[in-house]
Amino acid sequence: MSGRTANYLKGATILAAAGILSRVLGLFFKIPLYQMVGSYGNGIYGNVTAIYNTLLMVSTVGIPVAISKMVSENIAKGEYATAHRVFRVSMLTLIGLGTASTLFLFFGADWIIETANWTYESLPALIAISPAPLIISVLSAYRGFFQGFQIMTPTAISQIIEQIIRVILGVSLAYVFSANFSVGMGVGGAVFGATAGGLVAGIFLFFLYESFARKNKKLLKKRSGKRQKSNKELLKRLVIIAVPVTLTSALVSMFSTIDSFIYVGRLAVAGIDEVTATMMFGDFTNAEILISIPLVLSGTLAVAMIPTISESYAKRDKEALTHKIQLSIRVIFLIAFPSCVGLAVLSGAIFDLLFPGSPYGAAILQTYSVATIFMMLSNTFQSMLQSIDKFRVPLYHLAIAMVVRFVTGWIFLSISFINIQGIVISSIITFVYLTFANYRAVKRYSRIKIDWVHDMFKPLIASLIMGVITYFVYLGMKSLFGMLWGLLIAVALAVVFYGVIMILIKGITEEELGYFPGSGRLLKIYGRVNGLTGNRKED
Repeated sequence: MSGRTANYLKGATILAAAGILSRVLGLFFKIPLYQMVGSYGNGIYGNVTAIYNTLLMVSTVGIPVAISKMVSENIAKGEYATAHRVFRVSMLTLIGLGTASTLFLFFGADWIIETANWTYESLPALIAISPAPLIISVLSAYRGFFQGFQIMTPTAISQIIEQIIRVILGVSLAYVFSANFSVGMGVGGAVFGATAGGLVAGIFLFFLYESFARKNKKLLKKRSGKRQKSNKELLKRLVIIAVPVTLTSALVSMFSTIDSFIYVGRLAVAGIDEVTATMMFGDFTNAEILISIPLVLSGTLAVAMIPTISESYAKRDKEALTHKIQLSIRVIFLIAFPSCVGLAVLSGAIFDLLFPGSPYGAAILQTYSVATIFMMLSNTFQSMLQSIDKFRVPLYHLAIAMVVRFVTGWIFLSISFINIQGIVISSIITFVYLTFANYRAVKRYSRIKIDWVHDMFKPLIASLIMGVITYFVYLGMKSLFGMLWGLLIAVALAVVFYGVIMILIKGITEEELGYFPGSGRLLKIYGRVNGLTGNRKED
């Protein structure tokens, strides 16, 4: 069991590393874009990406999750031929959904702008992004196939390729179009980079899949000898899994869409004009980009978690199932608390460096950092429920959360002294509810037991101590080496501080470290720290 768990965590680590690198590349996209189009252009970018992401969730989240789950289930039963047919049926379904989303964005652009009261300069960006849902749909089918085999490298590499093309082409087009035409055209050029990046990544995965299929031609024809399910039965199972997961993901994405549709009108009630409101929302989208970096860790853990927990569930291995769920929760606590505290104490420094002159960003990020804990936890619990076939449960919770999000956003945005922070407060309230609702469901269905002192309290204490030390280290390093190096040194030392404090207070064990990639080196460090403090147990 420990070997399978180690492979699961290593797969998650590969995805996490690629995801973080992709987000860092995303910063190299957002920072120059901000310099070229300002907070107003960022607001336009946020308008377009909010509705685009919702459509993307509809066409590219539920089915890839279903693919990876169904592929892993069939592999566990020795049904490799059926696993391969799952992919083919799913690909056709995704092409249909992606095409519908693309046509809606292209032909419905004017209607979207009028309905949401956006500035008409959003039109070029909507047109430029419209082919992306179809392209990303195909891309997602390949990713789901490889993830079902618990091969995470193709997804990781394709994410990096996608971001590199997006950054190079998107920034170049934004520079040319904003300089020669308008801010709206500049943003349109920028978002076209996402379309092109998806296309190149899709071509890469196509050739990788073809190579995999040729090398494993006999394996992909292997059957267990039992009655083979028809394509109709596979499609039915796909729909049973994908529809609730798709609706769940779409509802999560709808949070941002709700914000983008109501912020102009509600901030107007607070006495804020359209241009200022768009600037505020632009700064909020910058904070979202920064928040998304630690969220990559929980998101990639969820991607790696679904096929491996589904495999244990299909085999009825309750011991392995419980162990994997408890370990996943433990890892999220280890990540969530330091991410929250780090973003909070360094929010001003981060915005001063990356988005200088941003009037609202630092304050938004400082408050928004609290939401990261609950976003990570709710996302993890949601994926656990989907892994054990409880697809409708998180959907019910999100339906209630939608109402919570709309009502709280509607109220808080219109209060003048809260203004744009109303979105942040609404996010925190919504994800607190989702965390507790999903956790109760996971506990009910899996009978897990959490050691609250070890799993939650110790990482929280270590994170708070780390935050205080990191803040003063940043001030000292900034005075000596300047803002950039001061921030980089502070972040690097924060990781070290957190790790050492966790070892000193026995917040992480040798067994837990053994599951992680590079465990040999980590265990040596663990031994040295414990040896220096006299805490190491005698063999």
